[in-house]
Amino acid sequence: MFDLSLLISLPKPNTIDTASLPPEDAAIKLRQAATLRLNGAQSILLHFPQDVELAVELLDDAAVLFDKAFRYLTGMPAQRVHQQIGEYFSVPSADGCPGIRTPWGNEFGPMIEDGVRCAETWLDGSSLPLWWALAQSRKRHRPGDPQEAFEAGFLLRLQQALVTGRKDATSQSTSFDA
Repeated sequence: MFDLSLLISLPKPNTIDTASLPPEDAAIKLRQAATLRLNGAQSILLHFPQDVELAVELLDDAAVLFDKAFRYLTGMPAQRVHQQIGEYFSVPSADGCPGIRTPWGNEFGPMIEDGVRCAETWLDGSSLPLWWALAQSRKRHRPGDPQEAFEAGFLLRLQQALVTGRKDATSQSTSFDA
């Protein structure tokens, strides 16, 4: 039986101690923690769709952990600011959810759109585990901002789907026939 309390009690990303580890080992530990959260979010969506908020929280934490792992491997500072010249690129609206602005400029639009398409493929009934779809597809892009932009498109489309699912579940649970 699946125990939600295990997912609820996972430590937050900022409490995972990697200070004593070499960068490669720290990255491995953080990627494992992120993968656990992606798998947990997938399990929640499949078995406990009413717990969408927990799935969204796990997806957010996974994104933070993947970012930290990437930064360990590249040596990039944790508070890197994306310098923009043009407009910010947004993930388009979907199923009643508004578009979501990303921290990347239009030059990263193709990577973000690829992430959105990949997430939509998974949402349309892919047999692949969610973490595998993300991990394998992100390899199509160069490390750094291109991969991060892809991941943003992927995760933001999932977030839109989760929000839509939560709204649908709430409206169904509050409606009744007289």
